[in-house]
Amino acid sequence: MVYSIVYVSSSSGLLADEELESIISKSRLNNSEKDITGVLLYCNGNIIQVLEGAEETVMDTFRRILRDHRHTQVTRLFAGMVPDRSFQKWSMGYSTMTSKDMGELKAAFPAIDNPHKRDLTGKTLSLIKNFYINNHRN
Repeated sequence: MVYSIVYVSSSSGLLADEELESIISKSRLNNSEKDITGVLLYCNGNIIQVLEGAEETVMDTFRRILRDHRHTQVTRLFAGMVPDRSFQKWSMGYSTMTSKDMGELKAAFPAIDNPHKRDLTGKTLSLIKNFYINNHRN
């Protein structure tokens, strides 16, 4: 079993490619040291991120994200124990999504637009994992 958090947020402003690359690079280094895996999807200021690892370590990372001035409207969609890591090969997988990609993901998972419809079944992780595997640009 591993602890996982999935959240959505908005960036304070649109992030330039260089800033995104810097965030991903730092995240990969920090996450490797802390045995955290996951993925970050970004589209026009919208962020979907999965973090997975030891519960306290993931929670520490999530609390740091909550304090990060580059994020607003951080909304947790899922938090809990899952049987296995969904992103065990990635200290931080990353994909920039198109508006069409984001629309398809929102259509498949309505809780992205309505966080009150949280998915505690793990569908969230499965959907994001499948989307990432089929669309990533590492």
